[in-house]
Amino acid sequence: MKYNEGQSKRQGVSRMAYLMGIDLGTSSVKVMIMDEQGRCLALAAEGYDIQLPRPGFAEQSPELLWESACKSIRQAFAGCRVRGDEIAAVGLTGQMHGLVTLNGRGETVRPAIIWNDQRSERQVRKIRGTAVEEHACNPASTGFWLPSLLWMQEEEPELYDQIRHILLPKDYIRFRLTGEIATDPSDASGTLLYHMEKRAWDEETARRYHVPMEFFPPCRESMQIVGEVTKKAEEETGILAGTPVICGGGDGPMQLAGNGVIHPGQLVTNIGTASQVDCIGSRIYPDDRFRLNTFCHVQPERWITMGAGLNGGIVLKWLKKEIFREIPDYETMPEMAAKAPAGADGLVFLPFLCGERSPYMDATAKGIFFGLKLIHTKEHMIRACMESVVYSFLDCMKVFEELGIPMDDRIIASGGGAKSGFWLQMQADILQKEIYTTKGVEEACRGAAVCAGVGCGVYGSLEEGCGTVVRLEDKVYEPSAAPRAAYMENFELYRKIYQNNKVLF
Repeated sequence: MKYNEGQSKRQGVSRMAYLMGIDLGTSSVKVMIMDEQGRCLALAAEGYDIQLPRPGFAEQSPELLWESACKSIRQAFAGCRVRGDEIAAVGLTGQMHGLVTLNGRGETVRPAIIWNDQRSERQVRKIRGTAVEEHACNPASTGFWLPSLLWMQEEEPELYDQIRHILLPKDYIRFRLTGEIATDPSDASGTLLYHMEKRAWDEETARRYHVPMEFFPPCRESMQIVGEVTKKAEEETGILAGTPVICGGGDGPMQLAGNGVIHPGQLVTNIGTASQVDCIGSRIYPDDRFRLNTFCHVQPERWITMGAGLNGGIVLKWLKKEIFREIPDYETMPEMAAKAPAGADGLVFLPFLCGERSPYMDATAKGIFFGLKLIHTKEHMIRACMESVVYSFLDCMKVFEELGIPMDDRIIASGGGAKSGFWLQMQADILQKEIYTTKGVEEACRGAAVCAGVGCGVYGSLEEGCGTVVRLEDKVYEPSAAPRAAYMENFELYRKIYQNNKVLF
């Protein structure tokens, strides 16, 4: 559906193969302009806050997100010599799961309820154990579309009655750019309202929970062009009216594309604030215990099995901010951890400071230091915390093995944790796989730009685009057998500590 009129077509414009990728994150929107060889010509970011009107609530103003995107786009243009009429296509990605609601005039009904919102725990309990999870191939979680919509039905009926369209956050930016309502399978598969095997909206679930099918946006493939920049959006962003805009994808899948991870068996670990380990499959690998997440990839006929952890870099942030305040910076922490031996002399940390998702799906889980002795120092504690994040990867990969998911012998590491060579070597030693990293920055932006290039014909396929743009760093972290025994002893303790204490959480 289109609300904005007056689109002007590009006519007679000399166009170079410059591509734009927009990543609408939780705390900032980033915009990258790159050439067809993958060289980043400009990178701009505009930050914003999460609104926390009540305990457990997490919201953002869609209008603020759009204004921030406009500022970031203009900053990107100001940072390079590329003009708005030289962008061949625009790609979009962003935070997944969040609920943006529109009325019949295309206006937002309320602030977006985003992925880390916890208000719908009661609604989640109603959904768990039903066919919803089986159809979605995902465990019911707060912050997903369906629980948030059910919360609105019960708590804000007057606002719910105004809804005519629902969007995911990055789709709202495309709506403001083009006037088109749409989403893609990678983002739709994180809503609990998408039937993974049918690859379509789940009519049975929608009917069961009284969600009108008219709410749902058309679902297009990620690299498909779904609209053009309007004249009004040109005035706000500087991108020429008529510039094609692709459907795009969720930030997790798009970050994988930006790392060149599009083939079955490829693995990625990501340590940001949270942490994830992903494996690409040529089919869905259902888990009847719902310990993992499954999403459509931006590459058609590919699926992502994800072990989603809530505790990554935030563990070190907590340790530095609240415990070891005298440590000058985060870069110092791996240097200190390296002074303690592998396995931290038997000290094990359970990192569940924010509860945990994969593989336990336990919002009540807590953090624990286990095995403390007089010999242990702050160096041991930092190392134990870093090791625990990698143990969570291994915990999820054990489930991958159990489900029969083929896995390569190497891993692409990404996120802020990939800046630490010490942490990368730890991943190699604990996971017993070669660890690689890619050159460049902002993989999700890069993935969105590559997908835009496929959509407008700069690249013949996603394989060609990734092959052209994605480059590996020369350094490879090889697994060492020497610390293996200490790590595996602690890993088994790690799992037992959770199992023996979960009734106390």
